[in-house]
Amino acid sequence: MDLDTTRKRPRESGVAVDRLSALPDCLLHVIMSFMKARQVVQTCMLSKRWEHLWRTVPCLDVDHREFQSTGEAAQGDNEVWQNFEDFADNLMLHHQIAHLDTFQLHVNNVYRWGQHASRWIRRSIKYNTKVPGIPRPGLSCSSWSLKRLHLSNICLDDLFAKHISSMCCSLEDLNLKGCRFAFNEITSHSLKSLVIDSCDSKLCPSKLVVTAPAIASLCLIVKLWFFPGGLIVNEMPFLSKASILVSATYDGKNFQHNQSKFLGSLCNVTTLELSGFQTMIIPEEPVELPEFKNLKILSLDKCDLSDNFQLLKHFLQNSPNLEKLTLRLCELPKDSKKRKGKAKAKKTRLVDIRCENLKLTEIIYDADDVLQLVGLLLNDSANLPKNNIKLSKVDR
Repeated sequence: MDLDTTRKRPRESGVAVDRLSALPDCLLHVIMSFMKARQVVQTCMLSKRWEHLWRTVPCLDVDHREFQSTGEAAQGDNEVWQNFEDFADNLMLHHQIAHLDTFQLHVNNVYRWGQHASRWIRRSIKYNTKVPGIPRPGLSCSSWSLKRLHLSNICLDDLFAKHISSMCCSLEDLNLKGCRFAFNEITSHSLKSLVIDSCDSKLCPSKLVVTAPAIASLCLIVKLWFFPGGLIVNEMPFLSKASILVSATYDGKNFQHNQSKFLGSLCNVTTLELSGFQTMIIPEEPVELPEFKNLKILSLDKCDLSDNFQLLKHFLQNSPNLEKLTLRLCELPKDSKKRKGKAKAKKTRLVDIRCENLKLTEIIYDADDVLQLVGLLLNDSANLPKNNIKLSKVDR
């Protein structure tokens, strides 16, 4: 028996053919996942085929700004918010939230709208089925299958932290930007990527503790005056990449005193970027410095090395597999220009360097003080046989 496997295409006799609608739901959902939530819902007007597709799209990007870019910009902020609020309420009510893989929510102002928007997060996590209390086949009403959660300018209460720990057991990617916390700790045993960017706290006093042993990528951009109780990261054995940017004009002493302990919690990284770190305070009681045995790429950006390069020494003496070092606009000892002679240089010699695999040291600077640092590295060239030094001068 002969089988005709040739696919017959519809004839195009001057009539537009809708090949897009002929795609299976899974492919249409992929396409819709690149759209903002408002556009996703509007597809229901295309045809019968699209009427209910938006209800099961696995990725939702709900964005306050979307309501200011299509005509509503001329309206007042309150009216724009009311339109956005009505849309979001109906979306959360009619979308099958339990099927979500990715959920993003952005509002424009955390102080004005962040508290109002937080209820959508609570409802989504608490009622991960279409009808509360009635689980869907194959899904548990006690756990949400969400994998990625990105929130911007949202007020997050202590229930959010509890839900992340107990009800989001599949969550792998958490990104919090410009949010306000009413909790001191984020705990998750499923998270693999965590970003906390420019968030603050409503608690007084407050601290930030991160307990996420499965994390592979960590990014913290923190103003320490919002967390005077300290910044604590518990051990992350699978951490591969970390970027830590801190700023402190006051109330940074607590973190400064515990800087060695904080760095120790990052000891498994292969790529590490530190920005804004202050001079290290050496405790009166001896503390065992952590070894960064996996570290291959290290970047120090605008860090304070004016305490005789203590932070730099810490890494050069404890990173045996380091291959690339970048120092960008770091603060160097202020009296470096006045130091002359071998006796002075010996005081700041980088002893016990263990970076035999260091291939490139890139120094980005804006002052001549960098000459002392270059001299120190050259003086220890015997311990750095493969190292090349690249200098780049910039204007701030």
